[in-house]
Amino acid sequence: MSLSEFTVRASSALSDPADALRDALFSLAGALAQHGASPGDIIRLHLHSPAPQAFALTRRAIDLAWRDAFGGLRRPVFHHAAPGDLVIEAEARMPAPPDETPVWRGMTLREIARAYSPRSQANMRDVFAAWNADGATFRAGQGGLDIAYGPQRDAMFDFYPAQHRDAPLWVFLHGGYWQACTKDQHGQFAEGLLRQGFAVANLDYSLAPEASLADIVLQIRHALQFLVAQADTLGFDPARIHLAGHSAGAHLAAMAASDPHGPRISSALLLSGVFDVEPLSHLPMRAMLGLDAQNWRALSPLFRDRPAARIALALGGLETDEFKRQSAEMAARWNAPAPLHVVGRHHFSLLDDLRTDGPLLDLALHTGA
Repeated sequence: MSLSEFTVRASSALSDPADALRDALFSLAGALAQHGASPGDIIRLHLHSPAPQAFALTRRAIDLAWRDAFGGLRRPVFHHAAPGDLVIEAEARMPAPPDETPVWRGMTLREIARAYSPRSQANMRDVFAAWNADGATFRAGQGGLDIAYGPQRDAMFDFYPAQHRDAPLWVFLHGGYWQACTKDQHGQFAEGLLRQGFAVANLDYSLAPEASLADIVLQIRHALQFLVAQADTLGFDPARIHLAGHSAGAHLAAMAASDPHGPRISSALLLSGVFDVEPLSHLPMRAMLGLDAQNWRALSPLFRDRPAARIALALGGLETDEFKRQSAEMAARWNAPAPLHVVGRHHFSLLDDLRTDGPLLDLALHTGA
């Protein structure tokens, strides 16, 4: 091992393999940070456990746990049989000194990464623990789970019916920088809308790097077309479809609302979104998303014509200046009301306000009226 390389270790005593992997990877990220490094500086990983097969990365639960911690980042992983708790060793390389050359709007790569890193606002281990627990509790006993709308593994949605047929439909699109998260972690955020008489479809979609951003945008169109075709079976009014998207999901909702080839959308509630993906085309994630100098504009809803749908935007008052700028610019470009800034909420805690009465749920109901 060269002088620029080092090894860090993390372990977890949790019994469930997915929970143990998620726990150990978050600890590993903390150990890397103590060296001034990040998961992107990992060269290879070694997993030691009594049952290596339980941690196969092609298992959906394991893949999603990995994505909770590391997103779509992939590194060589070697599995070793060993007694005791799960132990992960990471061989990593010390990061190079940051390049201080401005590359976009006077910002360096490091400044862009910081401005577009909402995970720095929260303890993500706690966020995912709460989302996983609350999502599982909400989904328990629900009947319309894991309905396929396409052939891909993640082309599924959960459907929560309204009390009466022909109700309007809210379609929820989760975030995760198009690389992480699942509908299973987000069902609880439908509670407020269900109380108000809406039906809700909670969508999954394929994740990067297995799917490019362009692929995902097209997949959302197909999902909405499927929903319209199944409106009578599911019992909602296909003429009253409303979208709600968070973070990457807000981008997808804006793309769908302005898609001339997709179903007619009545309204879109865009929460903490990225609507101009040009800054992301300068970051390492561009390769995972399939972003380049030729397609970033076509994949940015900011540069699309304003749709006929009613548009509303909101974000946490604690968001970064860049997220606030993007929402303000999107509102101005599409002649929508100024974005609602929810006081005391960061990028992730914002969603909690969809569950209870307050300004954000009021905005959703007004937009979907």
